[in-house]
Amino acid sequence: MTLTALKPLNPPTEVRKGPRWIKRRIATLDPQRDYTEIVKLGTLFHVNDFILDWAFTSIMCRATTGHSAVAINREGTGKLVTTANNRFDDTTDHFLVWNEFGPDSPETKRSVDIINALHAKYQKIYPSAFDDLPLWIYVIAWEVAGLSILAEDYLGLPKIDAKEREARAVWGRKLAESFTYIDGGPLSNVMPQLQTFEDFVAFVHEYESQPWTSDANTKACHQAVLDKYAQRNKLLPRPLADALVSTFWHEGQFECNGIQKPTPFWRAVAKNYMRVVLVGTQLMPSPKESAVEKILRKAQEQGKKLGPIMRSSISAGAKTEQGSGTSSAGCPMGFGMTADEPTDNKSGL
Repeated sequence: MTLTALKPLNPPTEVRKGPRWIKRRIATLDPQRDYTEIVKLGTLFHVNDFILDWAFTSIMCRATTGHSAVAINREGTGKLVTTANNRFDDTTDHFLVWNEFGPDSPETKRSVDIINALHAKYQKIYPSAFDDLPLWIYVIAWEVAGLSILAEDYLGLPKIDAKEREARAVWGRKLAESFTYIDGGPLSNVMPQLQTFEDFVAFVHEYESQPWTSDANTKACHQAVLDKYAQRNKLLPRPLADALVSTFWHEGQFECNGIQKPTPFWRAVAKNYMRVVLVGTQLMPSPKESAVEKILRKAQEQGKKLGPIMRSSISAGAKTEQGSGTSSAGCPMGFGMTADEPTDNKSGL
């Protein structure tokens, strides 16, 4: 497929000037109207591969805590525990698409359709892993506020500004509209009224504070994530690699997974390490490209094929721009494979 953008850049090229152009641009935007652009500006510019890896690892450990882990582990056959790096690529691409194009876009709707189809498949096999409504909401809430919680609560970094918080709350509610709950309706129809960013933060804390019990599937998932994270960051000492992940776990995760906490020394090192990484990226001049724009540019320049999730999502946007719309025939969840996409035994949970 051609990677040339078929739609104008958001934000436009002409505003991307000066070392602090992102801050100036956000000041001109309305969070109730321009939530997609504000979220993109706040998430996809001042990041690098290390931060994306750390963010993925954090959400995967949290989302696989408790009885949801049975559908991820799948008796040791799940993608997370067999080909964790591929799972990293696919899940990261989902998150990148949502933050780049926004919840109303055909790209994001295509991405979520893929997830809905996989949920529908595995719900039949592991129904108990999908009947926990708070877990569904937690994943949305973490996508809205999770990294801010880690930065503020664990690292003592400043809050994101009020305009970004308001935009992220709108963005999260819109994203929930595309997820199909087990009753066949939109997740947004059964969610509590999370109106503000602070509501999403409170939900995360409430969910994480529930009682947790030891669970072998959770431990298998978490250990797989730790092992693969260490492999991807093999220049780091293993105790530091583990601490960069588990230092930021809530107490219930240790209760559930049976994995030892890092020592006070390695916790301190991990926190200082992440403070340097996160603060350092924010102090740099505003980049001219988002993470996704950079991925697409490099793929085009180097003739590399995009991953299946990114490729399918970008293709959906291109079809819409060309006026043909997107096809959802063949699946009640709105997911129809195209000829160059993988089957669901290679991509997904």
